[in-house]
Amino acid sequence: MPSPLIVTFVQATILNAISNVLAQLIDQRNNKAPFTLNTLALLQFVGYGVLIVAPNFYWQRALEARYPGFPTRTEFSKVFSARSLKSVFSPRAWLSFCSRSRQDDSLPSHTEKEKHIRWAPQRQTSGLRSFFMKFLLDQTATSIANLVLFVVVINLLKGESLKKSWELVVLDFRPLMSARLKYRPVVSVLMYTVIPVDRRVVFGSACGVIWSVYLSLYAAV
Repeated sequence: MPSPLIVTFVQATILNAISNVLAQLIDQRNNKAPFTLNTLALLQFVGYGVLIVAPNFYWQRALEARYPGFPTRTEFSKVFSARSLKSVFSPRAWLSFCSRSRQDDSLPSHTEKEKHIRWAPQRQTSGLRSFFMKFLLDQTATSIANLVLFVVVINLLKGESLKKSWELVVLDFRPLMSARLKYRPVVSVLMYTVIPVDRRVVFGSACGVIWSVYLSLYAAV
């Protein structure tokens, strides 16, 4: 039976190829030209996808090993309940807590404990903390690394020098990151709440077909 990496590799490659063909269809239709498959562009985009599958696969495994588990529905309901959010983020609540803390130093220990529970942010359980850490890293480190790799690799495959490729990273990083953040947070929430670790790269590719079309159109420029 094929290993999870091989399965991920094959499925992600197929999805990337489909995305590039769709991008070529859209581009040529916008230019009112008859469709002709640009095999070189297809191979370049698929080649980029081939190179990044393994790093992303093992990165997702490393994230899960470092921050294991899924948040439960109970954890989400407690954190995002109106009362909990009000007690944690309300400026009035924090001002009241600060003023009371000066007056209540002499209170019995049980009252002190109740005060702390009432006003202090609640401690996260491991599942919820793991979710937030994986979500945060996916929106920052993972996104940055993947965008830089995309611009560099795709331009190297097109024959550009490393210096020119890095100049394009500096030029295009902001609009690409802005476009990525319009869809990636929703994908990340699903990835880190219901999707098994070995299926996350394929799931991201499947959810990101439209994103891959956008990248293919960028690569064609």
